[in-house]
Amino acid sequence: MCFLFPIVFNGQIRLAELVQPSEKAKQSSNALFFVEFWATWCGPCINASKYLSVLQKQYPDNFYVISLSKENPEVVKKFLEKHKTDLAVAIDFEGESFEKYNITSLPHGVLLNANGDVLWKGHPAELKTYHLTNFLNQNTRRIQFKKMFKVERRLESVAEIVYHPKKDFEFLELSHDEVFEIQVIHNDSYVEVKGDLQDIFAYVFKVNKAQIVIDPELNKYYHMYFKKGRTVFENMSQTIFKSFDLILNTAVIKGDAIVMTLDNPRFWETNQINWGSDTSKYLIGDSQIQADNVTLNALKYKLSLLLKIPIVIDPVYKDIQEHDWQIHYKYFDLMQSDLRDNYGIGVDRKVCDYLQYTITRKEL
Repeated sequence: MCFLFPIVFNGQIRLAELVQPSEKAKQSSNALFFVEFWATWCGPCINASKYLSVLQKQYPDNFYVISLSKENPEVVKKFLEKHKTDLAVAIDFEGESFEKYNITSLPHGVLLNANGDVLWKGHPAELKTYHLTNFLNQNTRRIQFKKMFKVERRLESVAEIVYHPKKDFEFLELSHDEVFEIQVIHNDSYVEVKGDLQDIFAYVFKVNKAQIVIDPELNKYYHMYFKKGRTVFENMSQTIFKSFDLILNTAVIKGDAIVMTLDNPRFWETNQINWGSDTSKYLIGDSQIQADNVTLNALKYKLSLLLKIPIVIDPVYKDIQEHDWQIHYKYFDLMQSDLRDNYGIGVDRKVCDYLQYTITRKEL
């Protein structure tokens, strides 16, 4: 009897609220829909959205991009007042699409056809025009926006209050479910850092997480606020040690690492990339990292996160100047040639000495 009834789309995505429709995409029907998963605290999401906006303008008739957050609608609306976008923006219904597509890092996206089939998924910056052209040639069926996405009416929730710290340094303990990975958010007057203590110390010391040794009982998740321009911000490590009654011991150990050698560095100036002051310093795709106004030490830390291995600069090179970067990191030989040819940095992978940081509680 199925042929007596119209086909029902089983992959419909439920929205708690459509914050704004797309200003560029055709509103009647489309063949492809790209769902961008993002959050207001995710710095790289800003640049990813700008990239998707360009794609949306190139394909306005049969391609629809929607940015999906699971945050409070009022928080998203306030964020959009400062970071305007012409993309459609919506709130996920009870986080079910984040769960359905197993979103564990941001930004992330999935490309769907009119049947709800996943055609492509990954970092939004890796979705290219040739992908869209090929998928549009293969997927001609179209569907209306209201049949692909359904706004579920729900009781209005109390608007989330954006907290502004009163002291130079404040922290609160979080549950594991509240943090995907290390999060660093730069605000006008303070910096927020979210993660477990092992991740936070790795960020503070600009080393790989594996170089931080900490007792599991101490390794809880925290949301920390550091006031800019104050001692707590200039010396984050001492601030945390003092506040948590912790002590640090360092030791030199031997292990597998990537070694950077700077015989004759040729760093880029800061005018090579300019995303503006309100955007993230990094745009990380599946194979390439770009950075705007980032020191060598900060870049080394970010690469060590991506490659999951300690990175050592030998000999020690103290460079506090900011530079722009564009580096392939997925395949070692391509990363090696990028760093050597563009920046005069030699790269090798070998067993070598590097520091290990052991964090313990101060004895009473």
